Amino acid sequence: MKWVRIFCTAILPACLSLACADSSANAGNGPASTATPSSGDASFSCKIDGKDFSGKGTDQYVNAASVHAPGIIYFSLASSFSGDPGADMRAGGIGFEVPDKGTNVIRGEENPDYSIAYNPPNEPTNTYKCKEMTITINSSAERVKGTFSGTLIEPKTGREVPVTDGKFDIPYSSLSRR
Repeated sequence: MKWVRIFCTAILPACLSLACADSSANAGNGPASTATPSSGDASFSCKIDGKDFSGKGTDQYVNAASVHAPGIIYFSLASSFSGDPGADMRAGGIGFEVPDKGTNVIRGEENPDYSIAYNPPNEPTNTYKCKEMTITINSSAERVKGTFSGTLIEPKTGREVPVTDGKFDIPYSSLSRR
């Protein structure tokens, strides 16, 4: 199922950042990245069910975009990426696999190439699915900026959860092959 993949992509980058910092993922692209968190070069914020969710900085896995396929980017936004996988999973995150430019409406599993999912803080296995999300992407050679808003579905109850005031300004990962 598509939501399982996006759940994994929202959490696994944080877990893998320590293990993969000097892996072959960067082979042929110069020195391996140290994948250490930095502040000020990436930021996001939104309200999920009326609660603020935001973060700053990137470790080149979290709060950074990667090319998934031609015309499709993937990124996960998380408030914590300390390198402690347990703590990072408990912080929650929202993952996107969306077109790399323009304004698009993502509806559930209408198009299997696109997905959005959210794991709330302290509930890493409670993956909220996308009902409908409008996302606007403005990409440059180095950065991805945009906005998003819409509705998620809480899986245990089927309750609709609003997402409002979403915005992000993140770099392309230096580990991404573009």
